Amino acid sequence: MRILFAGSSEIAVPTLKAVAVRYEVGAVLTNEPKPGKRGRTPIPTPVEEAALELGLPVLRFDRLGKDARRAVAIHECDTLLCFAYGRIFGPKFLSLFSGEVLNIHPSLLPEFRGPTPIQGAILHQKTESGITLQKLDLKMDEGDILLAKRFPLAGDETARSLTEYVAGEAALLAIEGLNRIMEGTALFTPQTGRATYTPLLTLDHAPLDFSKDARSLHARIRALNPWPKARCTYEGQSLIISGVWGRVNELGFEVVEPGRVLGFDKEKGIGIGTGLGVLWVTTLQLEKRKEMDWRSFINGNQRFIGSRLE
Repeated sequence: MRILFAGSSEIAVPTLKAVAVRYEVGAVLTNEPKPGKRGRTPIPTPVEEAALELGLPVLRFDRLGKDARRAVAIHECDTLLCFAYGRIFGPKFLSLFSGEVLNIHPSLLPEFRGPTPIQGAILHQKTESGITLQKLDLKMDEGDILLAKRFPLAGDETARSLTEYVAGEAALLAIEGLNRIMEGTALFTPQTGRATYTPLLTLDHAPLDFSKDARSLHARIRALNPWPKARCTYEGQSLIISGVWGRVNELGFEVVEPGRVLGFDKEKGIGIGTGLGVLWVTTLQLEKRKEMDWRSFINGNQRFIGSRLE
């Protein structure tokens, strides 16, 4: 087995490293470097940086056309393993591989297909999520399943913390799947159940609507951390709320004024009224200012308690 590993994001790095130790990785396919700030040196993807540290050949393409296929073919890889690459493979590209073409997806497929499954699980207040190792299909995330790993969600995960956890678990799942393929014991099964889909997150998802209930706002703030981060308006300024207290199922159902900053609790932070229940926030950041814990924020913004957020 000679593997082409396709990936770009940080979440895929542990899997690349684990696979490279145990199997022959012929090359690594990733996206072109992103432009640096203010015209500075372009920044390579985390997967490219890891591949170079491992001494692996790196192929960088933003289009998987003829040039990309020719470059891949030179490395004579028979197996494709993809994780967080960010591009769709066409039939001509997939035909380069005589062995399996695999994809790692951080959800229990067919639930949360699409680009943001980790955020989707948090937004929907799921008590369980998982990772799926599947056959790559021409349609997004529809391929048959080789392996799936389930794990519980406590209700206090952020997109950042859950991504870090998934990164480690995905590496173990990939190795188990590749081992089964090598042993000839791999069995693929069709996806069953109702398919759901997740959107690509943008700044349009960031505004908080305090007429919603506290639990859904709690979930949104966690799902949008580290990006694009949930925000509202305080005295005409954009206010980012990036941290919340507790687990989502610990929040109550008090009737309060939505958007009103009610006060603070030494253990929970600043209380904000919602359509149902109080949302307790722990980390805030005014536009063009540094992120602060709730105590520091109150000390620097004496009028915050009692104000109304939009």
